[in-house]
Amino acid sequence: MALHRGQVHLISLGCAKNQVDAERVLHAFGLEGFKVVADPEQADAVIVNTCAFIQSAEAEAIETLLGAAALKQNGRLKALIAAGCLVSRYGHEKLKALIPELDAAFLPAEADRVAAAVRSLLGRERPVVKTTEADGAERVLLSGTGSAYLKIAEGCSRQCAFCLIPALRGPLCSVKRNVLLQEAEALVRQGAREIIVVAQDITVYGHDLKPRTNLNALLDGLVKIKGLRWIRLMYAYPDGIDEGLIRRIAQEKKICKYLDMPVQHAQKSVLRRMGRPGDGAEYLTLLARLRRKIPDLVLRTTLLSGFPGETEADHAALLNFVREAQFDRLGVFAYSRERGTRAAEWDGQVPQRTRERRRRELMDLQSRISRERLTRWIGKTLDCLVEEPSGRNHVIARTAGDAPEVDGGIVLKGKARPGEFVRARVTGSTDHDLIGEIA
Repeated sequence: MALHRGQVHLISLGCAKNQVDAERVLHAFGLEGFKVVADPEQADAVIVNTCAFIQSAEAEAIETLLGAAALKQNGRLKALIAAGCLVSRYGHEKLKALIPELDAAFLPAEADRVAAAVRSLLGRERPVVKTTEADGAERVLLSGTGSAYLKIAEGCSRQCAFCLIPALRGPLCSVKRNVLLQEAEALVRQGAREIIVVAQDITVYGHDLKPRTNLNALLDGLVKIKGLRWIRLMYAYPDGIDEGLIRRIAQEKKICKYLDMPVQHAQKSVLRRMGRPGDGAEYLTLLARLRRKIPDLVLRTTLLSGFPGETEADHAALLNFVREAQFDRLGVFAYSRERGTRAAEWDGQVPQRTRERRRRELMDLQSRISRERLTRWIGKTLDCLVEEPSGRNHVIARTAGDAPEVDGGIVLKGKARPGEFVRARVTGSTDHDLIGEIA
């Protein structure tokens, strides 16, 4: 069988957790001796790591696969592979029937098989590669310079009525603590100064392991890693935030005074239909405790507008909650009716136009809150992680209060290298970003 050049192009869609899978696939391509190229038209194989969490993500994944399939029809592309959540949603055979040009499809848990499958499809012999014990933890980082995600668990065992994650990714499956610490050390060796801890819900980490462990025990190890400057915690469900975690964030210098705490709604009746505990009053009490014990804490959350049965009164109560909560960062998603979820079958579906209108009203309110909240930093000097240059004499950076991709940042006057930490004085703000100068 003839050998092809072995050039591969990978497209990764969706969330940070999906990105981690893609980074591992890219590392495996390196071990297999493939060359990764930026242009799919120059590739022998295209791999699409898909997302299918909501309808818009599913549509984007299918459109991306069809675009790559057109390259194969033209004769340039030798192999097309789908991986990730779309495969879980459709199944191998149904997806191949939809897109006949597909040569293989892999579930999220099968990501480690992708590189070998490409080698087989391209007719390449397995290269002799010297590996080290750390190879399994290493990835080709796709995140910004100096930053890397650490996925501490796969799947979710909660049964929220609107969510497909348990069906797509399975139940909670935590990664062992020693494996995560080895991976984090490898990421720091690769240049990561910031580790972003992610999972569907980081507060239940380790509850499924034997012996049982928890997030605090993991953080005990992470804070000891030399060369690591920031640890950022994302997707911490409010009912899992205990006093131990609050003390850890308050006392440990390496842990950013930042917390992503998705609440989804504030009305108790809506939350119970969602399958979520808590309510607005409990959340406000928790927010007050967090702010009292962690000065300058930056709080981020996400909300879902237009869930089945949500009334105008429920929406008005949610607006009042947002006014009182004063989140620094907030994202709102209009409810998406996803087949396979319990909520998709319910009466009381809110019209799409109403969902979108409620989403806009929440975001307009949050823009005003964000603009006001950002002014508290003016005049302060903050540590900033530089991401990229902006013009001749400015750089774009992030403070400890800014997560990549989802939050704003700070535009700094001065010069610095991407991945470098600088001290900067905040001189102004906009609706979502800060303005400053390198001190």
